[in-house]
Amino acid sequence: MNLSPIQDMVDWGSVPDWFGAVGSIASVLFVYLGLRREIRARRTDDMRVRATQARLVSAVAEIRGTSVLRVTVANESDAPVLDVAVLARLVPPDDPDSQPVGLAAAKQVGRVPGRDAHDLFVTVAAEHRLRPIDTILVELTSPITTEIAGGVSAPANPNR
Repeated sequence: MNLSPIQDMVDWGSVPDWFGAVGSIASVLFVYLGLRREIRARRTDDMRVRATQARLVSAVAEIRGTSVLRVTVANESDAPVLDVAVLARLVPPDDPDSQPVGLAAAKQVGRVPGRDAHDLFVTVAAEHRLRPIDTILVELTSPITTEIAGGVSAPANPNR
């Protein structure tokens, strides 16, 4: 048993121990901030690549009569576009000015290679019809899982 009050005090370490502890914490923080900045830069680059590809993909819709829709998806980028789906809004044939009542069955193509175009045809049964003012929904997914959802208005006169 020691009766000396000096030996019961806590040893807080030396100055070099403190410098080492602060340096370790600072280096962990530095690595964390560097990784976070690198992840943000990669995300920004990835979004820029996706946006560039999205600008190079287009779709043109053409209605033939009242029951056939032709959508041409053109991919001017170097990368393929995957999982293209086309949905057409339907209206009753007796009231062409009414609101759309549903969607036609989806037509899909698995892949549109780079520098290529692909035609998709949607045929509508007699109980419905297509109108030039309705919107055609086209969803595209690139190999890097980009989702591009856009509306393509079907022109009344496809030669315009």
